[in-house]
Amino acid sequence: MRIAIILKTPELNDEITEEKVIYADAAYKFADKLKNKTVLGVVGDFDSLGYVPENEKTVKLDEQKNFTDGERAVLFAKECGATEVVIYGAFGGKIEHILGNIALLKIAQNIGIKAIIKSGKQFTELVGTGEHRFNVKENSKVSLIPYGGNCSFGKSQGLYYPLDGLTLTCADTRGISNVAEISEIFFDVLQGEALIIYEK
Repeated sequence: MRIAIILKTPELNDEITEEKVIYADAAYKFADKLKNKTVLGVVGDFDSLGYVPENEKTVKLDEQKNFTDGERAVLFAKECGATEVVIYGAFGGKIEHILGNIALLKIAQNIGIKAIIKSGKQFTELVGTGEHRFNVKENSKVSLIPYGGNCSFGKSQGLYYPLDGLTLTCADTRGISNVAEISEIFFDVLQGEALIIYEK
């Protein structure tokens, strides 16, 4: 089951295509905008929303906690039966929140859920060892950024700058703004993990 997670963000302009949604705290302010969706729950300590929604299932958190509302929302999605989550509103806040929201991709992976961050036309995913194929917009930018350490690639197809035999480290920016020459790109990761940012 695919579930949308809506995070706190100043504006939400993305089209939410998923039928079921989970709101993280102040993201619930967008509920009126998404009246046609099934709300599985609202997760948070409700410090930023300012009240606890009375007509929704809520997961009330302590104000003093060792995780973000977004992290608990991912875990709650798993409890609701999600096999995949699409996260919205991840890039609209403070830099520390943005970095924490990117970490939600790894948190989801650790509990066996596929996760995607959607922001406008861009999609962000975390990929690990193995072969990967992505349908992308032809001639659009594709960025690969190592996550948690070095990331080594084997073969690749469809990218203007081949990844063949390349190792990306956290101390270089070589993987940013590659170009998809065709609408389906392929690469395999031999070791490590990387964030892939692409357009459809």
